[in-house]
Amino acid sequence: MKNLLFIIGFALLLLGCSKDDTEVLIPVFEITLDGEVEDPYEKYSVVSTFGGRSEENGTIKKLFILYLQIDDGVARLDRQHFALYLLDTDANDDEFLLDKGVYTWQNPDNKYGGVEIPGPDDYIVWNEIQVQDAGQLGGAHAGLICLTAVGEFYNPYIQRTMTVDLKLENIEIGLDVNATPYGYLLD
Repeated sequence: MKNLLFIIGFALLLLGCSKDDTEVLIPVFEITLDGEVEDPYEKYSVVSTFGGRSEENGTIKKLFILYLQIDDGVARLDRQHFALYLLDTDANDDEFLLDKGVYTWQNPDNKYGGVEIPGPDDYIVWNEIQVQDAGQLGGAHAGLICLTAVGEFYNPYIQRTMTVDLKLENIEIGLDVNATPYGYLLD
């Protein structure tokens, strides 16, 4: 009887340990341009991200790019696109593809951020990007990014300034340097 109770107790313990504790994270990608809510997957033919790091003379650079291209085809700088880029030129030496914090066009604490539609005479008026997580939460969050961005930039294709309000939650950080044309920023 004692052995039977032990076997039943052990079986219940195993059944209790086998339940699925996997956290399900829902990706959220919201973008508003000049007050107009856009569906990025409907508006853009190419939607990609890239995160990478480099090291030179003991200094670590980390880069994150969100690249949205209107035309289908290869991601290139000479195609009309929207880009959000984050470059930390004095990053933490850890396994994460980006450090948490505030990134702006003013480059505080070596954290440079930009939102723009590149083209002739493009420029950033202002922006602020807050990175809440880039895998630091661990578990299911590994390889994902959560951030918010607001700003204003000059769009050379329509020759006026535009505003942007953007939110990414649980979006995968791509590792393919060729997914965007901005990998050169790590050099």
